[in-house]
Order: sequence, then structure tokens, then C-alpha cells
Amino acid sequence: METAQPCNILTADAPFNDPTDSVDLVIRTADNIDFFVLSGLLSLKSPSSFFRHVLLANQHTEEREGLPVLEVKEDGDTFRIILLLCYPYTSPEIKSIKQLAEVGTALKKYCMDNALERFVQTVLASSLIREQPVLVFVHAVANGWKILGEAAARHKLAIPLVTEAPFKDLKRIDAFQYTSLRYYHILCNIAVQGMPVASSLPWLKGRESGLLVLHPGVTCQLCGYRLFQTWRIGEQNFTTHSWFGEYLAAVKGDLSGRPFPELALGKNIIARAAAKSISECNSTQWPYLVGDQIFAFATLVAGEIERLIAQVPLNIDWTK
Repeated sequence: METAQPCNILTADAPFNDPTDSVDLVIRTADNIDFFVLSGLLSLKSPSSFFRHVLLANQHTEEREGLPVLEVKEDGDTFRIILLLCYPYTSPEIKSIKQLAEVGTALKKYCMDNALERFVQTVLASSLIREQPVLVFVHAVANGWKILGEAAARHKLAIPLVTEAPFKDLKRIDAFQYTSLRYYHILCNIAVQGMPVASSLPWLKGRESGLLVLHPGVTCQLCGYRLFQTWRIGEQNFTTHSWFGEYLAAVKGDLSGRPFPELALGKNIIARAAAKSISECNSTQWPYLVGDQIFAFATLVAGEIERLIAQVPLNIDWTK
């Protein structure tokens, strides 16, 4: 039977505002916003979903437009994100740690496994994990989100340990977990500092094909200039212009305290290498090749840094 609606009930914005759009449930949030939804999407690939069981139990006490009304304790902004994660739309943005905490906690509470997987992928692709990796890590550890926590720890490598400041959310994890994050950073720093960047580059073996920055003889194949920097790659010697060694030294310097692979691909460090290389190689071809060539080499450097830090364990127990 249709029940009288309180006068302060609002209807959500599209696409959750149409009671005729093949929906079978009304979700009413804590701030009295009604969402018209298809309940099957809330429990998709989630056998333990709260919504699956509560609807089977027919526990609603109110109706609107002939549809059962189910009240939740989350507000409308939070539940809109939750629903968009359930529907086959573009994933919503997670813009703040507050949103991350509230949405993630609700998904876990309601056992919405499929939506939780999309939530993790959404955060992984967000600017939030790059800008506030420690906070993302804290909430990931507190909730047992392994993939998200490990990715946050990796992004934390871009921030020097000495710049950290205390914040209230740290109370959500214990001293061992926080110390493990810091120790992971230290071990990654040690790992990348062992990367050879002078005279011998064993990590480039088998990857040097197509790199025109490496020359098998004593002169540049493009400008004919005599080259004096020699590099051992596998069983073969190569020569380069001086910018090559300067770039590697600059990357190594930047990695000290910040063992983050993307530093090798930074715009400034690549721009400096490109400018120096053009000043050293007077070939008319090189200015047209320099961008792709240096980026290709920088990508290999970043890949080696990634390989090194991937071998460092993050000593966290993710079971909850």
C-alpha cells in the first residue's frame, strides 16, 4: 500500500529520478533523498550483498510510487557515488579522502563486491592517490584493500620521508603498519641506488634495439662527431654523446630519497636532455628524432626502476 511521504523528501538527480525507468526499489538516504534504482545492479556479482538479502526478506515498511523504500544511513552524495559504481556508466570521481572513506566503508558494510572492485580501480586512476598517497594508504590498510594500499605505498615513493607531517587519520593504523610503510620507502631507495648508471648498463641488454642514441662505433652515426663516452651493454660496447651520461646521473640524483620510476620521465629532466643533445649533435635529422628517442630511452630507465622496487616487499597484513 502507498504510504504518505514526508514533505521534506527530495528526489535524486538523473539517472535516479524516474520511477518508470524499469526500477524496482527506492533508496532513501539519511538526508532524505530518494533514489529510484534497479535492485539487481546493487547485488551484481555480490552473493553476500546486503541488498540481495534484505529484499528477499521483504523488510521494507514504506512505499513510494508503488515501490518499496529502503532507508540507509549514508547521505545522498555518498550514495550517488555508490550507485554510479553499480551501474554500467563511467565511474564517478573520488575527489577527497572523506569521499574515499565514506564510500569505501559503505561498500564494505553492504558487501557490494563488484562495486568495491570498481571503487578500487577508480581510486587507482584518480589524482587523489598521487596527491595524498599516505592518506589513501592509511584507509586501504584499515579496510584491508591490498591492491589500493600497495599502489598508494608506491606513489608515496615520490614524496621524501622528511616532508611527512602528522595527521589525525594515522590513528586508523598502528605503529607497525606505519613503520612498515616508511621502511618500504627506505628499502626501495636502497634498491634503486644500486642501479648501474656508469660505464656498464647490464639492464639495457636486449632492449637497445632501435635506440639511435647508442652508437656501435666511436663516432655518432648521425653527425659524425667523435664520441668519448663508452658504455658496456651485454657483450658489446656503445658510445654516446655526453648528454646521455648526464641524464642518467641526473635521474640517479633525483631518485635519492624519492625512488619513484616516473621521475625518469619528468618533463624538465627530459627537456634538459633534449636541449643538450641538440647542442651536441648537429645532424639535421636529430631535432626530428630527439623527442621520441629520448622518451624511449627514459621509458626503459623508468622500467628498470620499476623492476627494482617491485622486488621490495611491503610487510603489511591485509586480512581483516
